Amino acid sequence: TRQGWMGSGATAWALCILLNPAPGLCMAFHESRFNTDTVDHEADGSTDNGIFQINSRQWCDDYRSSARNLCHMHCSDLLTSNINDDIVCAMQIVQQPRGLGAWLAWRKRCEGHDLSQWVEGCNVRSR
Repeated sequence: TRQGWMGSGATAWALCILLNPAPGLCMAFHESRFNTDTVDHEADGSTDNGIFQINSRQWCDDYRSSARNLCHMHCSDLLTSNINDDIVCAMQIVQQPRGLGAWLAWRKRCEGHDLSQWVEGCNVRSR
């Protein structure tokens, strides 16, 4: 399988987002419509939180379940307009073997599609 830039680690991902923001923009739009306070309640009792819809089952602490909290943060921190910590957590998720494939919206709505619309007028190129 081809991992490309998605499996190359947080630093490389951050650089790619700066140089080519289209994948992250597409994924965030289809996950939350860029709404930073979005919370989606899942059937298993977990929640997807914030602009990137980061799940409480393993990435953040929702105070209700015994989450793994791999991003070492409270889920409520993902619901603010300051998305710096959301980006740091998303970079940790992208370091995992699935890369951006961890997000259903990426797999269904962005991966393999022309992403140039996400950077029109931004003076960057989509790959």
